[in-house]
Amino acid sequence: MNGSISQAKVFISYSWTTPQHEQWVLDLAERLSGDGIIVTLDKWDLKEGQDKHAFMEQMVHDESIAKVLVICDGGYQIKADDRKGGVGTETQLISKEVYENTAQEKFVPIVRQYGEDGKPCIPHFMASRIYIDLSSEDTFEENYQKLVRNLYGKPLLKRPPLGMPPAY
Repeated sequence: MNGSISQAKVFISYSWTTPQHEQWVLDLAERLSGDGIIVTLDKWDLKEGQDKHAFMEQMVHDESIAKVLVICDGGYQIKADDRKGGVGTETQLISKEVYENTAQEKFVPIVRQYGEDGKPCIPHFMASRIYIDLSSEDTFEENYQKLVRNLYGKPLLKRPPLGMPPAY
């Protein structure tokens, strides 16, 4: 992506489901950073002595954060739907924003896992949102590029310029 593009700023919301999942999220954050995206991540930006609930609320309402990437796995889905733990707190903040602003593009579900029923593990409050699927190694690169293009506002397919009406 050549040319002058302003840097995107994102917050990653996820569940501490397993150490492997936490590492996957950290790897994603590092890769996004390598692609020039400013990533706010609890592991980097939430320090001892800070209030985690205030931190989450600030991230959801911060106008300088263009997108909130919601990493959806089974653990996130359960905690969000049951409103438990830190994910439950974030869900209360995020879902209010999602429901109050139907044109909202700030919250992007990132599917990391599918359930036994073959459906993506997405919380109920985001179930109707179009998501980016990063669950499979086979399609990861293609969908990762889709994510980066989304964050920079540079979609692969663009509306063509409107031509002139025919002269009758």
